[in-house]
Amino acid sequence: MAETGGKRGIVGAILREVGFNPEIESDREPDRGTVRAVASAVLVVTGVVLLIPNVTVLLTGPVEPVGTVLSLLGTIVSTGLVAAGYSLYHSNFSNRNAIRIAIWNVLGLVVLGAVMAGLFAYQRNAGAAPVDQAFTIANLLAIGAAAHVVIGVYDARRVRAEELAAERRKLAVLNRVIRHNLRNEATVMLGHAEQIAATADDESVAASAETLMNHVETVGDLADEADTVMSVYDRRGRHLEERSVREDATSAVQAVAEEHPEADLSVDVPEGLTVRSDPALPDALRELVENGVVHGADEPTVSVRAAREDGWIAIEIRDDGPGIPEEEYQVVTGDSEITQLTHGSGLGLWVAQAVVDAANGRLDFGAPDEGGAVVTLRLPPA
Repeated sequence: MAETGGKRGIVGAILREVGFNPEIESDREPDRGTVRAVASAVLVVTGVVLLIPNVTVLLTGPVEPVGTVLSLLGTIVSTGLVAAGYSLYHSNFSNRNAIRIAIWNVLGLVVLGAVMAGLFAYQRNAGAAPVDQAFTIANLLAIGAAAHVVIGVYDARRVRAEELAAERRKLAVLNRVIRHNLRNEATVMLGHAEQIAATADDESVAASAETLMNHVETVGDLADEADTVMSVYDRRGRHLEERSVREDATSAVQAVAEEHPEADLSVDVPEGLTVRSDPALPDALRELVENGVVHGADEPTVSVRAAREDGWIAIEIRDDGPGIPEEEYQVVTGDSEITQLTHGSGLGLWVAQAVVDAANGRLDFGAPDEGGAVVTLRLPPA
């Protein structure tokens, strides 16, 4: 937070206070090309043009106190328009929404400009002598343009919210298919594969059935993991609870030990250490421990440790395997996009990421010098 404030200064803070907080609009870096430059230039040019008459009045003075105050106000608002144009170019607003904000700015100029033109025409026809038309127009247009930029920002965010709502509805449909249909189909296929493996006379057929069983079990596990991930994100951190790290780590290790008796598993967590976490914390720990066993040595060793660290409760899962490929965990942490080449081999890491996201925690990955992998969940203490 301190870095952001220092980087953008008071003007940036003011822009965010009035709703111009564009970094939250999109999670993808936009294309900063000609279209975006034009949209930003509209705001910058508007601010510069309207700034000149307001500054001129201050420099040429003397003026009445009210005129000085209005000139200062117009100067500040015009400078804000220039800053908003710069911020718009570097923001995460999509190009379409950047244009939408620029159009709102122009609309404010046109509407308020037309009103003032009509007002001055009326005053001339009535025999009145308008005072310093250039200053009056610039002052009011600056305020009107700034107001319409704020309106444009909120309009762009409304459009984005509607788009996100539509995406969530589509995801909900896919989510239901994954949660129910995929697991059901995997169960049916697994039953038939087991029957074929048990009754086949041909060794090659039996071997193929065994291979099919392994893959079907993987598909079923993926369905269960997806169900856990989606459940955590559906709760959106609304059901955080106090959880005993020792109890959750012990239950996770015991569950993995039942399926992998050859593994050397250990828990080193102080008694009474608690975190504020989503109820799926045991699932996340179990996934990470099992990953360490599956990808570990012939007789894998996996340990779960926890301690207080820099205001967090750091839960560390350490194994003796070959380590987690960087391209795989970077997809989970968001440092790399999902592609056909970097999609990850399972959803275990995603379960852990979902749990730390729910509690505004952090998931860290390490590669010790002695080999293996270290995954650390940092969660707030209860």
